[in-house]
Amino acid sequence: MRSRAVTAVQAILVVNALPAFVNLMSIPDRTDRWFVWTVQPAANARVLGVMYGSACLLGLFGYAARTWPRQRATFVVVAPFAVAATIVTLVTLKPFRAHPWYELAYWLLMYSILFVAVPATFAVEERRHGGRLPVGTPFGSAARVAVAALGAVLLAAGVGLLFELSYATRLWPFAITPLVARILGVWIGCLGLAHAWTVWDGDRLRARALLLSIPPTGVLLALVPLLHRDDLRDGATGARVGYLLLAGAMAVLPLVALRSR
Repeated sequence: MRSRAVTAVQAILVVNALPAFVNLMSIPDRTDRWFVWTVQPAANARVLGVMYGSACLLGLFGYAARTWPRQRATFVVVAPFAVAATIVTLVTLKPFRAHPWYELAYWLLMYSILFVAVPATFAVEERRHGGRLPVGTPFGSAARVAVAALGAVLLAAGVGLLFELSYATRLWPFAITPLVARILGVWIGCLGLAHAWTVWDGDRLRARALLLSIPPTGVLLALVPLLHRDDLRDGATGARVGYLLLAGAMAVLPLVALRSR
């Protein structure tokens, strides 16, 4: 049975993420007028668009999962993201101030709602239906390794981007500003955290909503360098390879986990 609070959070997530996804994917070079801050180069705007597309998929697959045990892995992404992205906004306000005040006000309003609503809903639902549940459909050995490996890679990339560590910024194929690095770091890191959660939980069906959302995300990420070759940093061949390996892992490893018995 669906919880109304969970459904409300999923609706807010999709309603806010879908327009951003369409906007950033269709006109990535016009963020100076059609987004809440100016994102440069356009390739990074498209990567942010992929992030919002991932949020839409998490909301939709979470809704389709119906019951909390099968929805909660998606909340393990969204709950810490809502908190961390709000904090990142507050400590990196300068890019927002270059745009009209009402855009920042809307951004802060939406993230403030999610900042409170998502962790609170997660806590309430976990208290009612969560905890360490019996494993009904366990991961096979190969599936568990695939999920764990992807989680480790995502966490390493996310933490590196969030704190602008040299290894992560060197392995990003486009020039990247602090705000973009931090927002993407939060997103990628929270995806990694959710994969670590699914390994702990151990049930393949309860991980299904999360795992289904990742391959399309990986495919879209892999397309960005092909669409924005002019934005690639000169001489950053290693960065391109690292980026594509991350996107490829996201596209392939969840399918291994879903198909393995």
